[in-house]
Amino acid sequence: MKAGGKWPGWLFLVALVAVTMIGPLAVHMYIPIMPTIQQVFGVSTTLTTLTFSMVFFVMAFGTLLYGQASDRFGRKPVLMIGLGLFVAGSGLCAIAWNFEALIAGRLLQALGAGCGVVLARAIARDVYGPEKLAQVIAYITTAYVLGPTLAPPIGGAVSDFFGWNAVFLLAAGVSLLVILLGGFVIPETHFVRKGERGVVELAGDYVRLIRNPVFMCYALVPAFTSGAFFALAAYATFLMRDHYQGSSGEYGLYFMLLTIGFMSGNFISGRLGNRVTTEYMVVVGCVIGLITVEVMTAAVLLLPDIPLALFLPGAFVGVAQGLAMPHAQAAAINAEPDLTGTASGVVMFLHFSAAAVASLFISTLYDQTFFPLIEVVFVLSVFALGFGLAANAFNQKKKASKGYA
Repeated sequence: MKAGGKWPGWLFLVALVAVTMIGPLAVHMYIPIMPTIQQVFGVSTTLTTLTFSMVFFVMAFGTLLYGQASDRFGRKPVLMIGLGLFVAGSGLCAIAWNFEALIAGRLLQALGAGCGVVLARAIARDVYGPEKLAQVIAYITTAYVLGPTLAPPIGGAVSDFFGWNAVFLLAAGVSLLVILLGGFVIPETHFVRKGERGVVELAGDYVRLIRNPVFMCYALVPAFTSGAFFALAAYATFLMRDHYQGSSGEYGLYFMLLTIGFMSGNFISGRLGNRVTTEYMVVVGCVIGLITVEVMTAAVLLLPDIPLALFLPGAFVGVAQGLAMPHAQAAAINAEPDLTGTASGVVMFLHFSAAAVASLFISTLYDQTFFPLIEVVFVLSVFALGFGLAANAFNQKKKASKGYA
């Protein structure tokens, strides 16, 4: 919808970007300090990775809650509650006196972080409508990726100079500023409420989405591309320490290549807008991702001691994800127009669940070599392409049945 016949101004977009950044704050600032956390608390690589991957699990289930709640109670009050939970969780992590307290803080932090990614997309759908949604998602993602691009080197540097606790204090401070910005700038955008509904009715919404093959296949594309991206990110932080003999700060700098690639892919998607079809962008992105895995394999075998051999192809994994993700997410969210919030929640649930499973699973395979990484990223890339092709086929069939294919 337009306010007063005009699209909202730039400050509204800045606010949407800011609330979306809460999720990356919970994820990306933590990646460089994972080896430090392992040493400080004396836990295994798998347990350390659990404090990373469980954020995705909790965010995944939180997205389902936030999506449904925003359809019923409105976007803004649900958003403010989620942001408040994130601040509380970040504070608890900063003062964690043992590993159990750190886990509790990460759980609370993750529960709050799930609100931004879901509600920013739902609010964008409310304001800009289905036609511009893919373009708006691409631009929002392009801008907010500046946060996770800078977060790892900042997190690594803050940890190196001030200690790992300071990373969480910084996250809490930034999230307080986001609460103030969102509270003043973002209005309520959802006025047609579903009202009080029983468990059966709520479950029916999810069943309806799951039974829609166009929705499910498009929703699974960003899930598998994100799984590949975060499997690479999680595995590479330990390779940086054990194989390349680098510090947290050095990893953060190399990690910038991955997020710059992701930002570039989203920027290209935004610039293209509606001039290319969803079907084309999804397939192109997935194919580039699959080809990149082959290039990465050759690079790390030929130049095993040079970090750029891993991280430069990794940047193109990010490009591939950025090309496919906005269009696939928009197509999924638009599949059932009266379930926008719920659909956005399920899309992000699958996104975070895949990232969580992939990053945790790959940690169990860690052997200080490149081979588990290559194998996992390749398989996930194949699945992304497969579901992309299936989604396009179902979408064309749906259009043909309506007589405008």
